[in-house]
Amino acid sequence: METVNGLEHILTAKPIVLTIGFFDGVHKGHQKVLHKTLQLADELKAAPVAMTFYPHPMTVLAPHIPVPLLSSEKEKEKIIDDMGFDMMIVISPDPDFLSKSAKEFLADLRKIPKLKGIVIGENFTFGRGAEGNSLMLKEYFNNSPVFVELIPSEEDGNGKVISSTEIRELILSGEMKKASDLLGRRYIINGDIVHGFKRGHRVTGFPTANLNPEPGKIIPKDGVYATKAIIHHRFYPAVTNVGSNPTFGNEEKSIETFIISFDENIYDAPFALEWADRIRDEIKFDTVDELKLQIKKDIDKAKLILQ
Repeated sequence: METVNGLEHILTAKPIVLTIGFFDGVHKGHQKVLHKTLQLADELKAAPVAMTFYPHPMTVLAPHIPVPLLSSEKEKEKIIDDMGFDMMIVISPDPDFLSKSAKEFLADLRKIPKLKGIVIGENFTFGRGAEGNSLMLKEYFNNSPVFVELIPSEEDGNGKVISSTEIRELILSGEMKKASDLLGRRYIINGDIVHGFKRGHRVTGFPTANLNPEPGKIIPKDGVYATKAIIHHRFYPAVTNVGSNPTFGNEEKSIETFIISFDENIYDAPFALEWADRIRDEIKFDTVDELKLQIKKDIDKAKLILQ
């Protein structure tokens, strides 16, 4: 898949079917729109193209308010590439772009060469102050060669529209199973392994890997989780602690993982965690022996969850 920055860099010999969205997490609702884009592109013998934005527009509109994300730019690009898209257009939402009116945004779309179709979610908005919506876009392209299809929002089992905002809130609350259901897969955090307090093997007998996550990613609520460590594209059952390890009086927050039945040096290896379910809260134990006993229980619980 080719990735280009800005509409002016689109060069393709084939007609284009375009979808537009921020697509954070590429959850089930996004997937519905993306699959329909691929289907329409196939019907029109066109190239499926996804137009997205990076960074999040709120980082420009309200830079003092952090917006932790479900997927980094690279993660989002990989998911969309794996789905079968030919091109991803990344728009930087700078002040000039965000100040454009809805009509100016539509005029920019009309300039895309060989545009044959647009597929968007019915709740899609655009233009300064979100003044434009999906119906306005569809009406704009009426009586033109561009076919526009609006996709109804995907709902969860309770009739609530699936949104990236809801999934972020679930992860921040430690509700990883519910988040996985809405994402359509387990949540993953990529990063590097860093040296921690080095007490895992020496003190508790459970050597751990400390994850330094990609900047801007949402970190689950403090606690102990059943996870899978991803190393060289292989998955290993694991137990992960998020927090400050209160038994040892740490102040610095960490993401510390014990990989079950694993004994390899992985400090220079790419590392990621797939989050399955939350086991318990962090607990301050009176003795290291009590902590060791609890870790054994956590491992048994994780094995049941991950089997």
